[in-house]
Amino acid sequence: MSEYIVNKSKFVFTGEINIPPDKSISHRAVFLSSFNKNMTKITNLLISDDVKTTMYSLGAIGVMFAENNGKFFTRGTGIKEYLPSPETIDCGNSGTTARLLTGLLAGQNFESVLDGDESLRKRPMDRVKTPLEEIGAEIYTTDGKFPVEIKGSKIKGGHIKLDSGSAQVKSAVIFAGLTGESELTIETKIKSRDHTEILLEYFTDNIIVEDNLIKVTPNPIIKNDLIDIPNDPSSAAFFIVGSLLNEGSSIKLEKICLNPTRIKFIEILQEMGGDISFENISNISGEKVGDILVKHSNLKGVDISEEDIPLIIDEIPILSLAMSLAEGDSNILGATELRYKESDRIYSIVSELSNLGADINQINDDIKIKGKQLLNGGTCKSHFDHRIAMMLAIAATRCTNEVQILNSNCVSISFPNFFEIFEQFRKNI
Repeated sequence: MSEYIVNKSKFVFTGEINIPPDKSISHRAVFLSSFNKNMTKITNLLISDDVKTTMYSLGAIGVMFAENNGKFFTRGTGIKEYLPSPETIDCGNSGTTARLLTGLLAGQNFESVLDGDESLRKRPMDRVKTPLEEIGAEIYTTDGKFPVEIKGSKIKGGHIKLDSGSAQVKSAVIFAGLTGESELTIETKIKSRDHTEILLEYFTDNIIVEDNLIKVTPNPIIKNDLIDIPNDPSSAAFFIVGSLLNEGSSIKLEKICLNPTRIKFIEILQEMGGDISFENISNISGEKVGDILVKHSNLKGVDISEEDIPLIIDEIPILSLAMSLAEGDSNILGATELRYKESDRIYSIVSELSNLGADINQINDDIKIKGKQLLNGGTCKSHFDHRIAMMLAIAATRCTNEVQILNSNCVSISFPNFFEIFEQFRKNI
């Protein structure tokens, strides 16, 4: 069991901080590159545990990868020419790998079995299975969870409505549609992250997005062989909040993805009084990118509505910390989707911030917070959830006593060198 200890130290976050490449886009870049029978070059790819899992899983069905001087090269098979894996494909702890791969394999002409670790086996798969079966897939779960058996099927076109706010579910249906027999129109009810759509528009001619309608044409026609990946705003969020909370802090984060579906948390922090601005705006592989400037600020409480949850699903842990140290009351409403992440994040957030002395409670799927000036400290658990572990590290910078974080090495899922960077800003007292 790994543990990380933050003693009574002063933290001041200053200068430029190197944020890792975006995890969501890295997953999708690897998947999309497998559609290309020729070589695809991917630059600034995140090499974390989750993304490695996606590469291993695609390698099991015939996709080849090579690395040279930090650049990755993929030779895919084409969307309908993957090879059957002779063994169960291990999706590890990666929900993105599991759900997107389920969509991709649903329209192949062979059977596949997917499994994962103990954590992944607790996460629901019926929310992916149900819409995929509506368009012709044949999928068998284990009491609604992993392991999953996927039969070879023919995916039909037509029209499907998605009620889920999960970008992973939406992406799984898009991938299945690309393997289908005719055009598929996906009607989405809830706005969610749109990296799959943006990257497909950049990489192929097989998708059209009009408001809440996504039109997918089978058999991708590849028009680009280079994908450059911006840096991850969800990883940046921890140092953004750390800088807002600690006096004397002033940081710059470069080449961050500024996709509007990813920076709602920044709008919320600005509403709370956070001094956050942007510069050097440009475009990389279809995504808006830029630099983020952050200065220490006095924050005030805020309410977050249920409709915002899909746009801040990975940032709610660190936003909860910001609210715990803001002036006044805050409420996060209708956060049901948090129950289906690497941990039950409603429980993880409330229990661990409570352990540190925050005034925070859950009522069903709502989180109620009363702000305080400082937290106490103590021993807390990551719940093997990378975003909980990193949130607790930032929380420790505003604790009066030592903080011990158990099972802290799970940060390698998205931010392998998080603690190395974090340590640079410790000022021992």
